[in-house]
Amino acid sequence: MPKKTLSLALLAFALAATALRGDEARVPIHARMAQFDLGSGTTHYSGGVTVDIPGLLKLACEDLVAVPAPGTDRIETLTATTNVVLDVVRPGKTPAAAPMQIRATGDMAVFTATNNLVVLTGPFGNQPHVDTVQFRTRADVISYDLATGRVVALSNHITEVNPELFKKSGLFNRTNKPAKTESP
Repeated sequence: MPKKTLSLALLAFALAATALRGDEARVPIHARMAQFDLGSGTTHYSGGVTVDIPGLLKLACEDLVAVPAPGTDRIETLTATTNVVLDVVRPGKTPAAAPMQIRATGDMAVFTATNNLVVLTGPFGNQPHVDTVQFRTRADVISYDLATGRVVALSNHITEVNPELFKKSGLFNRTNKPAKTESP
């Protein structure tokens, strides 16, 4: 799955959130309350919000707001707040490799279409984090650039790395043999 797949998943999710009509595939969004502002195109879901795109994306939060770009059917911002849990499935590094599971949690996740960026934040003392099999990273602000696939963790950052990565790398696979030196 290319890097843009997460972006497409988020956009597909966002399009479903705006309740567009037509033959597009539908993505169910569950919530205790939904409010559609037909004038502005803004959609607001509240209370136990869940979205599930099987095999691609799951989102749970308490509040979700989708705001369209002015004069378009395209989502400009998508904001999930309060107990945000985002599960993303990305393909393995090779076709035979198992898919990678990524879990991101925080108090707020904001997707902005103009810069293709997802920013995850949390309240003081409860940092957002991103978990994979290889690592867990926490910071006050975590941003994910959907175009480049780059994750940036800012302020009070800590990453915990799976030690198996080091064992498999050969970096710490040392023997008691002295290094060979060449004589001049």
